[in-house]
Amino acid sequence: MKKITVILSLFSLSCWALTSWAKSPSGMTQDPMYHFDDKMILGRVENVYYNISGLSGVPFPGKVDSGADTTSIHAEDIHLYSLNPEYKNLTDNKLLWAVFGNLIGTQGQWDEDLFSKAKWSDDSFKPYKVHVTFNITHPYTGKKIKVDRDLERIGVIRSRSSSTPILRPVINLPLTISGKTIMTEVNLTNRNHFSAPILIGKTYLKDHALVMAGYEYLQEQPKATLIGKKETVHIYGVPYQVSISLSSKYSNAHALDIKIDRKNSKVSFVLEGENKEHKPITLPLVRMLKTSKGERPLVYLPVKINQKINYWLVYLSDRGNFKSQIRLGQNVIDQHYVVDTEKENILAKSGAPFNKEQHPDSLIISPNEKITIDDKFEVPAYPTFTVKTPLLKLPSYKTIKNSAGEKVVFSLKNDKGEFESITKDVIKNIKVGERIRPVVSGNIFINNKNTPVDFALAKLKPGKIEPSFILGHKMIKGSILVNSRTENLLSPHPLFIADHIELATVEGLIFPVKLDTGADMSSINAQNIKLFQKNGKEMVSFLYRNNMGQQKEFTRDVVGIKRIKAKKGEKPNVRPVVEMQVRLGKLDKKIRVNLQDRDRFHYSMILGKNFLKYGVIVNSD
Repeated sequence: MKKITVILSLFSLSCWALTSWAKSPSGMTQDPMYHFDDKMILGRVENVYYNISGLSGVPFPGKVDSGADTTSIHAEDIHLYSLNPEYKNLTDNKLLWAVFGNLIGTQGQWDEDLFSKAKWSDDSFKPYKVHVTFNITHPYTGKKIKVDRDLERIGVIRSRSSSTPILRPVINLPLTISGKTIMTEVNLTNRNHFSAPILIGKTYLKDHALVMAGYEYLQEQPKATLIGKKETVHIYGVPYQVSISLSSKYSNAHALDIKIDRKNSKVSFVLEGENKEHKPITLPLVRMLKTSKGERPLVYLPVKINQKINYWLVYLSDRGNFKSQIRLGQNVIDQHYVVDTEKENILAKSGAPFNKEQHPDSLIISPNEKITIDDKFEVPAYPTFTVKTPLLKLPSYKTIKNSAGEKVVFSLKNDKGEFESITKDVIKNIKVGERIRPVVSGNIFINNKNTPVDFALAKLKPGKIEPSFILGHKMIKGSILVNSRTENLLSPHPLFIADHIELATVEGLIFPVKLDTGADMSSINAQNIKLFQKNGKEMVSFLYRNNMGQQKEFTRDVVGIKRIKAKKGEKPNVRPVVEMQVRLGKLDKKIRVNLQDRDRFHYSMILGKNFLKYGVIVNSD
């Protein structure tokens, strides 16, 4: 782990990118490009640009994965041909295997021993004069952009379901993120079943970028504009009302008579505006998205704002029963906006990037927070578009009236994990519909200091037992703004830089782990996995071991199930999830870990986003 430690809370980091002027105690320059030691700091997802004629200025979502050795892009109609007379009659996969077999001496067949001994140089493939042609589809127009490049090398992909690997052509392409262009080795593949058409691995990151898994579209923050909780935009002249969802990953747009032409990758549908005006249009199909109500087509919708066209990636469905025709989810908000939770119709006025200096009294929060009440009671906290008075939701509370006034009694878990009874004076009562809510006061840790806040109490719905805090608009003098790119902006987690391989302490054992920004959840090697029930609880026992000779048996509650997407032709992987205590440097967290047979991997554990999001910046070098 690097001794350089950046002492900034995630809240400070958010303000850093949105203000673009201050300096941290360590001297890290806080500018819109978000650099450290001449390296960019990238979020877990960033906009990537191809330097290819016909695609200039078009952003493609790229997942940034510190655990991936290579960079890969989605390509269609991949073909190979050779200008070497000896290979001119071979094309595509036959040509790949012929070149590969000749290099390792197997005449087109797979041989593990010969492959492991093979030594390739940068010039090994040049004599074969192999060219690779492929198409990249323009996401807004559907036009196929044809690309022809020299074969740089051959990628060898191991498969769980086959002893023979998959060969992929690897080429060189200039890829640009936040204005920095890197000539990058990329392998070509079908990424249609992934959310991002580009995977940014070490071939781009090495020597150029660090990765912060706790953020999405970090490099887009300096360009973010304000958007209200309700807006009106125009699509092909048709007015659409827009609402905001801080819990939905994808955005959803209203459409009628949806017809999907999978063969030609097109979607025809009818726009129906808030004034019931209809307009039939056809757009390129990006891909099909699986939702709880079946597959839905994803398209880039051309949205006119301030005389400029913005392209929002949305899935289409009939929203005729809803007041808004577009429900914006995090995929669009993260790229473009900071949300004002109280105001409406400000999008047309906020053409310039958001500047925190212009909103000195505003509080920037994320969709998922934790706050501490009276120094020892931590509860989950969430923003709101409707509630003015901050609100603590509880399973139950009791009011007591006497000659001295009115008091309220309730319980919360303290910093030791024990329920503690709390008695507070009732300042006043407020009426909400037919309900009366008592209002009390408490100290809440906000902006790195304790702030007295008046908040109301309300009872949770039947069946709900976990208390939660609603961050009402009256908490502060200014606006409450939401930066949806991250979580826990109010929690003071220090930032620090770690290598992508580090020593961690896991349940008392110390061993090397791999820091993988591409993994949502952490994973540990587990052998002899046995599921059973005890006292009505789902339990699991397993044996952890690593190649250093350490091993330990565990029995844990099963707290979830993780389903891993399978590659084509492979079965989905279902893994039990348990909780384990992990420490890396000074960061000590109990996190969810899925159990997997990792005996074939060099590292027995990977730490994913659910641990790294607490301030770890990963150096993939």
